[in-house]
Amino acid sequence: MKLILKQYLASLKERNELDAVLPDLLSSMGMNVFISPTRGFKEYGVDIAAVGQVNDEEEKVYLFSVKSGNLTRETWNGSAAQALRPSLDEIQDSFIPSRIPPEHANKQIVICLCFGGDINSGIAQDVSGYEKKNTRNNITFENWNGDKLSEFIQQYLLKEELLPSSSQALLRKSLALLEEPESSYRHFSLLIDKTLSNATDADSIASSITRINVCLWVLFSWCRDGGNLETAYLSSERALLLAWDKVKDYYTGRNKPSKSFDSILDTYQRITDCYVDRCLIPFVELKYALSHAVHSPCSIDVNIKLFDILGRLAVKGHWVLDSLSKSYGENLPTDGENEEQENLRLRLRDITRSINLLAVNNPILLSPYKDSQAIDIGLALTLLSNNSDFDEFVQSWLSEMANMCMFSFESNGMYPIVHNSYEKLLEHRNKDKGDNSYKNKVTKASILYPLLSVFCSLYKLDSVSQELEKFATDKLAHSTLQYWYPNQHSEQSMYSNSDMHGSASTDFPMNGNLVLEQITEECGSADSFKRMSAVTENKAPLILTACRCYRYPVPFHYLEDWLSASV
Repeated sequence: MKLILKQYLASLKERNELDAVLPDLLSSMGMNVFISPTRGFKEYGVDIAAVGQVNDEEEKVYLFSVKSGNLTRETWNGSAAQALRPSLDEIQDSFIPSRIPPEHANKQIVICLCFGGDINSGIAQDVSGYEKKNTRNNITFENWNGDKLSEFIQQYLLKEELLPSSSQALLRKSLALLEEPESSYRHFSLLIDKTLSNATDADSIASSITRINVCLWVLFSWCRDGGNLETAYLSSERALLLAWDKVKDYYTGRNKPSKSFDSILDTYQRITDCYVDRCLIPFVELKYALSHAVHSPCSIDVNIKLFDILGRLAVKGHWVLDSLSKSYGENLPTDGENEEQENLRLRLRDITRSINLLAVNNPILLSPYKDSQAIDIGLALTLLSNNSDFDEFVQSWLSEMANMCMFSFESNGMYPIVHNSYEKLLEHRNKDKGDNSYKNKVTKASILYPLLSVFCSLYKLDSVSQELEKFATDKLAHSTLQYWYPNQHSEQSMYSNSDMHGSASTDFPMNGNLVLEQITEECGSADSFKRMSAVTENKAPLILTACRCYRYPVPFHYLEDWLSASV
């Protein structure tokens, strides 16, 4: 385990990674962290400052200057940005005389050279010479390298009573099977379940989520180094949802459980950012690139993966949109956007544009094979509905998709079916799909056609709406057209998927005017959605993340403002 942790630490970047792990570690060691990493704020060489005891020694002030990877001549005193030696000089010349809190002024001060790797042998003598020269009665130096940090993580964050050997074995198995993402994810999911199973109060929940976050960072660093992010993506999604399920009753935004959840949310965002930036955005502009990247001659494989990618991009976009909305809500712009708002807006533009290009350059996204792919379509359309610049694209995509579904059904092609398993889809491709008894069986219910009808009505595609209505009357009389809404049981099960929940609205009208009236009435009368913790605590994208992860339709409540204006 120590070698695993050391490799993880050595791979972390300095900013927002290694310096994000340290405060949790120091808090677990019983220290009081009084300075945490702050972007854009100079602390005279100090990245993190804490006061406390290490290994039962007297209470001291620990000042950390953090660097990533190995300490080389370049990062010690070379031309690298923010080399370590000038930072140590700043700590002694400026921080210690003026920034130590008065109550700690008489305590011993330890300046900690903190880095995830080792000191290169070529500069070890330079570093030790500097430390000896500057050691005084009240100031000493310590090297917190990868070995020391990994020992502390094992001792205080992943110790046996907190992360039993069985759970540590699950982490090792998950890391060993990264090239088999399904197996790797299964082991990490068991680790999450075991770690959270005994968390029943605020402190134990905060501690459990922090341990999962450290394990998730270890998994992510190995995935990133190995160039295979699938396990990290799936694991972060599940860890986030189960963490919220535990923490939601204690979440205030300021207490320990809140901070532990916010940390794991930040880790989820970093993992999904890395996945989107490395695996998707660079390739959406290239015709058939992502379809070809599936590496399968079977269209079913390509279809399943491309719609999965569509859902992942859309969920990422919803999180960015939520952050952007909050930034405007908290800081109303007076002289235009601030830097954070501009970055979020550009990020949202990149993601929505990528969804556009993904569909244009991979035409298989015009032909859903599974009715449940309405979930991924719904995530994308709900996101794109917030930007009128994409109206023309959405109208074209909707029209083509509706026409393709109807044509495939009538020509006995790969029309959407209710089954989700790969075996059933293969069987569907090889069946005599013109057999009415088979056709009726595999299209006995649908959320896809109601979803298409809703968005065609919202986007004023009257001719397509009429064709869908006629198709439903003539060809889908046997099918239960329906949609799903959260109910009073959804709050209990939405984030953990522990049980079935929600209510289905059946006999869904396919008439353009009636469909908008009905869903507006449903959203208005069913207020369970508005009482869900993710909504009341301003974390509504959690529900969309759960919809993607656990395969629930996207609630139409996310369209309420548009619905009100359209009816």
